[in-house]
Amino acid sequence: MSKKILAMDGGGTSLRVTAISSEGKKRKSYSTGVNITAVSSSNLISIFSLVRDDIWIPDVILAAFSGAGDRIREGKLRQALESVFRDSEIEVIMDIEGLYRAAVGEERGVVVVSGTGSTVYGHDHSGVAVKSGGWGHIFDDEGSAYWISKELIAASLKYRDGLIPHDPVFDQLVQFFETDNIEELVNLTLLPDMKTKIASFSKVALKDPSELVKIVADKGIGILAKRTLRVLERTGEVDTIHTFGGSFASAYYNERFSKMINCHRTSLFTGNVDEILAEQMFEKLNRS
Repeated sequence: MSKKILAMDGGGTSLRVTAISSEGKKRKSYSTGVNITAVSSSNLISIFSLVRDDIWIPDVILAAFSGAGDRIREGKLRQALESVFRDSEIEVIMDIEGLYRAAVGEERGVVVVSGTGSTVYGHDHSGVAVKSGGWGHIFDDEGSAYWISKELIAASLKYRDGLIPHDPVFDQLVQFFETDNIEELVNLTLLPDMKTKIASFSKVALKDPSELVKIVADKGIGILAKRTLRVLERTGEVDTIHTFGGSFASAYYNERFSKMINCHRTSLFTGNVDEILAEQMFEKLNRS
């Protein structure tokens, strides 16, 4: 008798779930955020109860969540899951580990993320995790969509104060965010989904980048590339570097990143992490 599998991929803005059994496959996406730092334990229990009622009680759960790399946050998440799925076998991992398993599988590789945030992740020859970056938008995330947009907004304010010359991207910023002037861009910090909204501008900026956009992007891409090369020193050479996130949809970003990592082979990962993890688990358990 095959087991019922449930895989979760949770971030600050959404939760994606895939369930598989011999009866078939179900996949659902919830627009509710599951930021372990900000969401209370009672809210986590409510969210997981909704998943249970929508799908089923599984035998095995694999939960890949942003913030789960921290011991206290991982414990908070595990406690909420165990209170809802009392008889399930539960494994909790970081979202980046979930992405790694989905993109790399049983092969060897490295994943590089540049979406709202940025990070580089792999495993060494002993299977030990190797990570660089991913320290959050205040202290880190260079080269990410949020970081690029934030740096361009900062530059526009310097232009407003007469410190640097005009660049066309400043006009794009005002137009994109529908503000009357550059000064009003600072109000973006008041939005509840500030990071996502600010990050969304990088797609526009990178489509036909001005000279300033190239300078800013190259600085961030350069740091992300250095992180990638340092991780490769620990993991050893791999066949493919798996890229993930909106920044890699830009031809300019891809070209510059590839050059800075010495033209190492890359592959853009576009799959659904929860779905692939569920399929991997289901196949592995049935084999065993």
